[in-house]
Amino acid sequence: PHPPSSPCRCCHPAVALPDSTMAELPAVLGKPFQPALEKFCRVEPALSLEELDELQGLLKEHGTLDCSRAKCKDANGKPTGPFSASAANAKGDHSGSSMFGSWLRDNCIIAYGLYITDPDGQGCEDAKACLDSIAKFLLTHESYRMELVIGGHKEVTGKDEKSWMDRPHIRFIGETGLEDTKWYNHKQNDALGYFLWTRIQLALAEKMPMTGEHLKLLGQLFDYLRTIECWDDLDAGHWEEHSAQHASSIGPCLAATRAFTELVAREGYLAPCRPDTLEVLEIRLALALREILPNEVIKPKSHFRDADSACVFLCYPLGVVSDEVGLKIIDQVNILMGHIGMCRYRKDSYWCKDYKDKIGDDPTKHFTDEELKERDALLVPGEEAQWCLFDPMVSAFYGKMYQKTHKAEYLKLQQLFLSRALAAITGDDCEFGAWMCCEAYYLLGDKWVPNDNTPLVWTMVDLAMAMSEMKKSLSSVKKRPAAAMKRPASAMS
Repeated sequence: PHPPSSPCRCCHPAVALPDSTMAELPAVLGKPFQPALEKFCRVEPALSLEELDELQGLLKEHGTLDCSRAKCKDANGKPTGPFSASAANAKGDHSGSSMFGSWLRDNCIIAYGLYITDPDGQGCEDAKACLDSIAKFLLTHESYRMELVIGGHKEVTGKDEKSWMDRPHIRFIGETGLEDTKWYNHKQNDALGYFLWTRIQLALAEKMPMTGEHLKLLGQLFDYLRTIECWDDLDAGHWEEHSAQHASSIGPCLAATRAFTELVAREGYLAPCRPDTLEVLEIRLALALREILPNEVIKPKSHFRDADSACVFLCYPLGVVSDEVGLKIIDQVNILMGHIGMCRYRKDSYWCKDYKDKIGDDPTKHFTDEELKERDALLVPGEEAQWCLFDPMVSAFYGKMYQKTHKAEYLKLQQLFLSRALAAITGDDCEFGAWMCCEAYYLLGDKWVPNDNTPLVWTMVDLAMAMSEMKKSLSSVKKRPAAAMKRPASAMS
């Protein structure tokens, strides 16, 4: 999207860099909403370790990355493990909104981010508690749903929207651990893949050894994904919208399959699923992903989508694609990069201009496929919301590339996208509060403002991961002798 014509601070004007510098960049760097962050928001040189420490101290002082604010609590005020999608802000705690719920996808990425940024501290403990609460929810309320599908007693892959509630639920009430009984589109294989992958990552790291119950659950999930032929399933994808075969749903399932294959081999487990399930999933998922990438959707043709920011997560943190394919994906999503953040995809009508005036009282309501057609008609191209989830992950991916190759261009891009993520932190004039990580900025009249789902915990943990990768890159710069040999490039693990 292009900024509105009237120049104002809310419109987030791009930094006036020399034309030659801007021409080399895949995205512009805007002036930060928080003036105190301006010294850190630049293309080059990269931050120093001392500056990174200063930045982390500043964000800690203002609670910008404090995910604990979003911990779900029971009636006695005790944390139950999962996180709500959005943390409390100056206007309340999002109760009454769907953002008060606990999504498997969000929670698993949050848990992974907490673990890798604090592997020996409270972050890791919170990650374990989060994953344990999800496993308990699935074992208690969703295992029987999967068993009915595996046994052939329920059909959930058709167009009947009522059947979508018969799938394992990917969102629940975090305070109680119960199902939310309202109709919802639970046709989201990526969410199941993220849970599998994250739970296995903590087992592989020996931070959360596998229990018998969890092992049984994982085997059942893999058999369920095989039964519904998840490689060809028309699910709702990351954005819970159009029914299609999504690369961003196939990728997490493939990453989980590979991680579980590694775990059972290392530990000598007998995988509690059909004997050939992991092999079938590996072959079918890998083939499907190869056919689709770097696109997001090729089937059905009516929903073809060449660029979708959800594919960024295949590059980082999943690392399920090779470096070469990862670079193609990032190149593909360049067209989604706005002056503040990134669109989810072009012609995305969610949080389009004056969204609340057009949608009504509940801007977080869920839409059926038919209702989506009506919502999509509201969009004027170029007025898509700009999301804050993705720049940190693009930065982290370039960080991994730099750590492997020591190519200066990757460090420059890592710095650029970290700077963009920092520049989007809310200013003092934000109605939801200052120093917050947004879900997205959208057009309200002629001004770009944070949407109601502020702060978004997913964005918070993404930024924490990006800063962690920057620290690794800077430590690599400091330690590396001037004539050090380049490391060979390889697929991320």
